[in-house]
Amino acid sequence: MRRKSFAEDRCPVARTLDRVGDPWSMLILRDAGFGSTRFDQFEASLGIAPNMLSRRLETLVEAGMLERQLYSEKPERFEYLLTPRGRDFQPVLAALKSFGERHYPKRRAR
Repeated sequence: MRRKSFAEDRCPVARTLDRVGDPWSMLILRDAGFGSTRFDQFEASLGIAPNMLSRRLETLVEAGMLERQLYSEKPERFEYLLTPRGRDFQPVLAALKSFGERHYPKRRAR
């Protein structure tokens, strides 16, 4: 079942969430902001299934948040770099981090 698209919605929040509204996409953008660029780096950091990571990276490239760049021809390998749009999203992630630290602090182990 496909989810509803908000790509053409009047609300800019809805349009943005249509592109980056799932947790995996935001975590990929977070890691890219911390310097991760390669598939294996994202996979190791996030513990995400390879097929899901591939789909999310493709979606973020299509949304103009990441740019796919060839870094090895044999074997063919790509890295994913933040675009200006992706860099502009970093303060949003910082705001989410601040909100989470304040309202959902990590609980101490007993």
